Amino acid sequence: MIQPIALALLLGFELSYYLLIVQTGIVQHYHSDLFKLFPIFVGGIAGTIFSAQAWGSITNPIHKIILALALQLMLSFLYPEYNVFTLGVLGVSVGLMAPLGIYLFKEKQQKELLFALAIAYSVGTYGFTSAADERGGIAVIFTLISLGSALLLKNYKVEENTKLVSHTFTSYLPLMLWILLDSNLFESISRHKGLDIWSNQTFLIILFHLCGLAAAYFIHMSTLKKQLFIALLFSGSYTLSYLELPLVLAAVYPFTISYYNVVVFTTLTKEMSLTRLAFMMVFIGWVASGIGLALALSKTLH
Repeated sequence: MIQPIALALLLGFELSYYLLIVQTGIVQHYHSDLFKLFPIFVGGIAGTIFSAQAWGSITNPIHKIILALALQLMLSFLYPEYNVFTLGVLGVSVGLMAPLGIYLFKEKQQKELLFALAIAYSVGTYGFTSAADERGGIAVIFTLISLGSALLLKNYKVEENTKLVSHTFTSYLPLMLWILLDSNLFESISRHKGLDIWSNQTFLIILFHLCGLAAAYFIHMSTLKKQLFIALLFSGSYTLSYLELPLVLAAVYPFTISYYNVVVFTTLTKEMSLTRLAFMMVFIGWVASGIGLALALSKTLH
């Protein structure tokens, strides 16, 4: 019973850390200045690649996670004031966690994955309205929860009976596109004072995040139908943002985020090669989101 809970808490609060500290906290603190934020992207890519490499005698992914979280904890005490070096090192720690955290979840851990995403979107949404520069305590507490969970899992071994799956690069392109579209729309909405859905519709957003998770988990469709449905959801979200209809947007957009992310995470957890997973996470987690942020700042799509 302890192991499933620890798995959900580990990924759930690490994702919450990423949402509130990296994706919104640090980005807001540095006013979305891509030049100042560049070290975290470089560090993130380096950490993601390094996560799949041999660390001497340290081969167990959970042991790598413990070290990455220990580094993240030390850096959390510095939040939000980072220099070029510490910002890059923070990127490394978060980059390490991206593929390693996902790699723990295989076919038998899909329920734990669902609960982890539920934690992330509930906690992340509730904490989003807090002042970006005052999230130092959140950074420390969330990292401690993740680190404590990882320590409880120190003897955990990744499921090895799952059949080896290796998708082609082109099969991951839809995932990259969804991340790009989400990153662009999220940044655009969060900078639009007339569409401040997180402050005014916090609990509605949480509700539809959970609805999106449930729909993706319990309603089974073919891959093509899922992709078409996600395309429809993104089309609706963008249209509602263009029309500036915050109440409806607060229902459709969170549902979209949760639904497509279940598809993204379940696809990634089927990848049994940590090296290949780390390689794909560079494009899915860093390149796509970085391009989405750049597009939002340039107002190319919105």
